[in-house]
Amino acid sequence: MSTSTSGGGSLSPQAAAALQEGIGLVFGRWTALQMAVENKWGGPDSRAKADQLAASILSWFTIQLGTIYWSHVVQ
Repeated sequence: MSTSTSGGGSLSPQAAAALQEGIGLVFGRWTALQMAVENKWGGPDSRAKADQLAASILSWFTIQLGTIYWSHVVQ
């Protein structure tokens, strides 16, 4: 399947800051994630893993990746 999607893009600094704040707010209210971090279900570095997930999501929307093909995503 060679369907392409728009993946990532350039955001203004203000939009990136707002997105980062929004991601933090969503993660802060995500009960399962908070329980996992508090109880170290992801190991002793659970907080770092949660922070990395948030950073990865932010970078998906702020870094220009070009065209992403569905076949590459599912591999």
